[in-house]
Amino acid sequence: MSNTSQDIKLGEKLGFLFEVGFNIGLLTYIKQNDIKHNYGDLYSQDLRELKFSRIIDKLAIGEKVVSDSNRKIIKDWVLFFLQKAFLSGLNFLQEYFTAVGIKTEHYKKLNILYYQCYFHGDNSLGTYTTKGDTEAYKNVLKQLITIDNFEQYKKTGGFLKADTLIFIEYQKRKSQKIKTKTILSIDYSIFAIREIQDLDDLRSVEVLKRILLKEIAYLRKKSVFANLGLDSKTPKINLSDHLKYHYKAFVTKDKEGMKMIQAGSYAYSFYTFLRSKNLLEDDESINFNIIGYSDRGISSLTLNDKEEHINILKTCQNIYTDKIQKELPTARKDILMVIKRQAAKSFIDGKSFFNKLMDVSSKGIHSFTHEETIENFLSPIDTLSTEISNNLNLDPKLDLRDAHKELIQRELESDKPYLFLTGNLGIGKTTAITEFLKQPRITDEGFLFFYISPRTQVNLDIFEKFTDKNTSKLYDDRLFAITTNSHLIKSNDGNLTVNYRSNMYQDKRFKYHNVHFIHQNHELEYKPSNISDTYRHNEDTVKDKPMKTKGVLQSICEAINSIIKNEISNNIIATVAMQSFKKTKGGKNTFSEHFDKIFKSTYSYNKNTFLEKNMQDISSRIKHIFVMIDEITGDESGVYFLHEINKFFRHFKDEYGFNYKIIIADASIVNPDVINQHFSCTVPEPNKIFFRQSFAEALPLSVENFKFKNKPATIINSNAYPANSLKITYKLFIESIEFHEKLYSQKNQPLREAVQKQLIKDIKHILKNHSSEQIIVYIQDKERLAELITKIQSSRKFE
Repeated sequence: MSNTSQDIKLGEKLGFLFEVGFNIGLLTYIKQNDIKHNYGDLYSQDLRELKFSRIIDKLAIGEKVVSDSNRKIIKDWVLFFLQKAFLSGLNFLQEYFTAVGIKTEHYKKLNILYYQCYFHGDNSLGTYTTKGDTEAYKNVLKQLITIDNFEQYKKTGGFLKADTLIFIEYQKRKSQKIKTKTILSIDYSIFAIREIQDLDDLRSVEVLKRILLKEIAYLRKKSVFANLGLDSKTPKINLSDHLKYHYKAFVTKDKEGMKMIQAGSYAYSFYTFLRSKNLLEDDESINFNIIGYSDRGISSLTLNDKEEHINILKTCQNIYTDKIQKELPTARKDILMVIKRQAAKSFIDGKSFFNKLMDVSSKGIHSFTHEETIENFLSPIDTLSTEISNNLNLDPKLDLRDAHKELIQRELESDKPYLFLTGNLGIGKTTAITEFLKQPRITDEGFLFFYISPRTQVNLDIFEKFTDKNTSKLYDDRLFAITTNSHLIKSNDGNLTVNYRSNMYQDKRFKYHNVHFIHQNHELEYKPSNISDTYRHNEDTVKDKPMKTKGVLQSICEAINSIIKNEISNNIIATVAMQSFKKTKGGKNTFSEHFDKIFKSTYSYNKNTFLEKNMQDISSRIKHIFVMIDEITGDESGVYFLHEINKFFRHFKDEYGFNYKIIIADASIVNPDVINQHFSCTVPEPNKIFFRQSFAEALPLSVENFKFKNKPATIINSNAYPANSLKITYKLFIESIEFHEKLYSQKNQPLREAVQKQLIKDIKHILKNHSSEQIIVYIQDKERLAELITKIQSSRKFE
């Protein structure tokens, strides 16, 4: 595009080339995958006019570069940005389609109705000027409509100024009457180079190292919240005004956030254009993906065409086109006052808390303490109100924990396949299920309880819930409990292996159908690969042969099959870690490959179905099948497990006679909207805050019925705390230090050491002055945790 200003800085010129390279990557991916589009050979003709040598010459002349060595440096940087942008664009569309749930095999259902980008004018650094802006606008608009009057759309913030604008149509199924349409708007910038002095020799290792350290320093200085998403679905809240207020304070020139705002402005302009030209049906809905893309980060918005979302896009245009803005210091001072007011509301004596934070000015490490006591919690042992008891058809004498258990066990008897549980730690979610299974009637009918959790220790704790505390044995001789992990399998030469626990079987180990059952009290010594298990990697390198081991899910599923087939037990408890879920070749995964082996003795591979008579025989012995995923958001594999479990139970028929349940427990799944939006597909998601405005009173106990994957489901919410009051002491440490690029390459960590010393001091104080049976310390950094344990142990003897 043409720029009215002739004084374009080097960073801007390279930014144009980044935009060109990115669009070439996008167009290449479309061509490689034969995705249907409307732009014909429009961009092929433009690209034939671009000459790499001319661009180099233009840059060199513009920057007054004469020497051959400096010209080579410019050439390397141009090539670097074009290549980086090309690869970014090439990968972007694949990642984008994956993120919105469009598989490669469904690309034939895609249609790119409109693709806008430019390769002439400033984007060619003035080397391709035979095509004018007016001609370019007309040609690109012909994909949708032939018009001559488009003046309002080529002004600042108008969609014809967009770096990349794509209008996509997707029909998932032929029976789908209304096709899904999406506006994808992207705006680009670069940060690595601003002036000619920044162009160092890319062939120098030291230069590359310095560039890398600079990028790392930039990423590390940002808050962890920079990578956090906000997911809001609240029809009565309008974020647009608050968004404008925020960005005026924090967005500076060329930040990814500002680029996102520009992209939002273009998307709003394009949407109004489509509506004004009747290019959208009245009942047709549009999704928006707004992206600010730079060579060091991405900011994005995902919206739909509801009024409050369109207002956000309109706000983006207002911010971008508004010429009269507050000065940055004034805007930041205003937003700081907003934060101060919110802090005062969020904490007891919050004003004092915030003032302590703001008083930090001198360099060095500063620490201070803030205390508050939160009272009037509803405890699990408190009795529910008569109104809630009546609404839930519960005995009014029940306390919260027992009422919660009653509701869970009621749902376990129902014919609904999905049960979602949320509530504080210790309310008794898992206990309610195990207590249901321990009933004599249920044990007589038989059950398989398959428990999945991100934490191995929790999996082992499940066994304890089926244990008689007086005898230390399983509560019933008919129970058989198994678990496994990769370490156990490797210790047994990579064979199918599980740990088991049983009152009837006490052998150290036995074997059924190639599955090794090792008693839980019998530990195996790990056997590393010996020196003979090697191979020659190349002429001067010898490597260990990787041990061929069976997988965790394969072992547990084969073991369950052996127990069922050989009628070892009709009451099976099986636990496994979420991390055992692995993707395998051909788009498969360890769960889909092995879970059906639980019933492989009943499966007809010729007919590709379960044999009804055989399944009925099993259900006559094992009626209840409960698969529980605990802390589903604790690991990204949790949603994959849910997806595959759902696929497996689709094959179950009512005639089989099973009572099967898929149980999902997590503190974050507070309502059906979150469940349906984030658990219905397996698309990976970044760390995210689920933001919903509540329009109803938060009840201590509630039940809600809804549809999940087109089947009936129930969510049971509990809201309690195991005490009437909570005293919180915040000990904050702040290190005030001047930022520079090499800051994070320094090895000394005074802030970490100060926090560690305070932790040790506090733990020692609690151990000495309080008769607590247990102190729980949560530290994500394993190195710090190990260091803490060592120092505490050195000063105190433990049993």
